[in-house]
Amino acid sequence: MKTINSNLRPVSKSPNPLRILKSENGLALAVIIMLMVLLLSMTGIGLTLSGVDLKVSSNFKTGTQALHAADAGVHVGASQLTLNQGVATAPFSGNIGNNFAYRSGSRFDTTPQPLLYRGMYTGPGYSIGVGTGYKPSGYAFYVYQINVTGTAPVAAAREIEAQAEYGPVRQ
Repeated sequence: MKTINSNLRPVSKSPNPLRILKSENGLALAVIIMLMVLLLSMTGIGLTLSGVDLKVSSNFKTGTQALHAADAGVHVGASQLTLNQGVATAPFSGNIGNNFAYRSGSRFDTTPQPLLYRGMYTGPGYSIGVGTGYKPSGYAFYVYQINVTGTAPVAAAREIEAQAEYGPVRQ
C-alpha cells in the first residue's frame, strides 16, 4: 500500500496569464466607470449648449427690441417733415423707457445727427384731393433721408435708414 505523506502541500503553480485575462473579475467595475465618464461628458456638453442657446435667444430679443426703438425713431423723424428744411432736418432723440432709446444718425455717431435733404421732384398733374382738379404744372415732393439708431439696455444697437417724402406741395 502506498502511504501518503500528510505533511506535503500541493505545489502552487504560477498563474497562467491567459487565464487571468479570460477572468471577468473587475470587468463590471471598469464598464460602469466608462459609462459614468460617458454620461458625465454628455451632461456637460448638454449644459454648455443650453447656455449658448440661452445667450443667443437673449441677444436676439434685445436686438429686436433695439430695432423696434429705431422704428419708433423713424416715425418721429417722418412726423417732423415740413416745407421748412431747418425744422425738417433737425436732429432728434428720445427715450422710450426701460433704457430703450432712439436718436437720429448712424449707430457710429455719438450724438444725434440732422436728417439729410435729398432734393425735390415734381409730379405733373398730381391731384391733391377731390374737387381740386388737375394741375398741369404738377406738385412738388421734398425727399429726406432718415437714419435712426435704436439702442437697448444690453449694448444692443440697430440702425434703420429710410427715405421719406413730404408732399404734395402746390407749385
